[in-house]
Amino acid sequence: MGIEFYESLKRGEDLRKNLIALKQELKEGAGDGALLRALQEDNGFLAGLLSDSDPKVRKNAALVLGRLGQDESVGLLYEAYQREEKLFVKSDYLSALAGLDISSCREGLRQRLQELEAYQPREEEEKHIREEVTALRKLLQAGRDRKKHVFQGYDATYDLVLTTGRLYPKVTAEQVKGGKTVLLKSGVRVVTSHIKPILAIPTYRELLFFLNVRKISGTAKEAAQALAQSNLLELLGKMHQSEGPFYFRLGIQSRMLLDQRSKFAKECAFAIEQASGRRLCNSTSDYELEIRLMEASDGTFLPLVKLFTFTEKRFGYRKNAVAASIRPEQAALIARLARPYMQEGAQALDPFCGVGTMLIERDRICPAGYLYGLDIFGTAIEGAKENARLAGKEIYYIHRDFFTFQHEYLFDEIITNMPERRPGLQGKEGQDLLYSQFFEKAGSLLKGKGKIFMYSNEKNFVKKQLRIRKEFTLLQEYAMDEKGMYQLFIIEKKE
Repeated sequence: MGIEFYESLKRGEDLRKNLIALKQELKEGAGDGALLRALQEDNGFLAGLLSDSDPKVRKNAALVLGRLGQDESVGLLYEAYQREEKLFVKSDYLSALAGLDISSCREGLRQRLQELEAYQPREEEEKHIREEVTALRKLLQAGRDRKKHVFQGYDATYDLVLTTGRLYPKVTAEQVKGGKTVLLKSGVRVVTSHIKPILAIPTYRELLFFLNVRKISGTAKEAAQALAQSNLLELLGKMHQSEGPFYFRLGIQSRMLLDQRSKFAKECAFAIEQASGRRLCNSTSDYELEIRLMEASDGTFLPLVKLFTFTEKRFGYRKNAVAASIRPEQAALIARLARPYMQEGAQALDPFCGVGTMLIERDRICPAGYLYGLDIFGTAIEGAKENARLAGKEIYYIHRDFFTFQHEYLFDEIITNMPERRPGLQGKEGQDLLYSQFFEKAGSLLKGKGKIFMYSNEKNFVKKQLRIRKEFTLLQEYAMDEKGMYQLFIIEKKE
């Protein structure tokens, strides 16, 4: 089929349509060998189309040439890029050059980037200039290591928020030492000059820094100007000693529709670069900070900053995870809520352990005796073993089904994140059977006065089993999310 498009092109038929079809054929190597050979041997024909009167023909000819992967096309593409007058086409030449050896034109591309970064585009030009700048940076950076900033401002004073969700911000606030705290709706505001201990607190979701401006305009350019005039650059300089621009992404939490939000983000990010004198450069992949704009009810934004320049050590052990893995900060919160019911030196079992996060967090807050983890997913067990080694914990992980597991002595505790379902069991009947079988098996493995710490989104099935099985008593129940979908049940087996 691809050869037919090529033959039609040679006859001068529907140039734009056939180029687009050829481009699609060649996408990710999809074109057949005969087509690829024909195009590579006759790239002079495609080069001629780079001078066609139709800019969209020029654009698609360039992209097809780029997909052929021939370094000898670099000069042709670069010359066409230089003479191109239509701004909306220029970034496509740069996309065509990606993956080719651009050493012969790198300096010229670098000079073009400097020119554009110093240029103040007219409103009708801004979108296309922004696209060209983005493509130039991506092309020039490819294959080159950029020196990253490293956080060093551990002794400075910061105003920050630890996000937690609405239910248990106090649990996180109680762990803050050496700082002033204020409880917020979904977190804890902290003013501190001792940030290292803050970074070790396991129960917050994100650490975000406040700026000295709390409300900025809802229009992209005015928001960018306010950010550039805030203490953002001063704050980043205080945190890091190395030179060079900071690369950022923009995160927008807003009621705007997706396309509106995307348009706002692109315009605002470009305006931030201009307003900051390129000391802040936008990057959607290789970034060092996120500037987060959270929309208020009046349409203005609260700006916050999330850094990626310090190493996350509080869950440094968690090298491995699987799709069903619980978030480590949630596991840490579960362990802290359950702590009053835990026993030091306990023999504890997680029957659905995944990569072991629940057991590790349980042992971090209350040292256990022997810890066992079971799972039918072998990859998870191997990941759990490595995670435990990294955490410095001795935990026995076994690739086995809980429902056929036997052990020579009884356990003091069972702690687990209940699975969404058991293989082979479907629907409500399957879930009902899963919880029935769980309590049956748990009863045979627990000592009298033994505890179950169960994280589950099946409240009704849990309560049903507690009504049926009189040997178990519900000691405490915690809602674990604002919608009431997940609960932590603390259950005791009677003697």
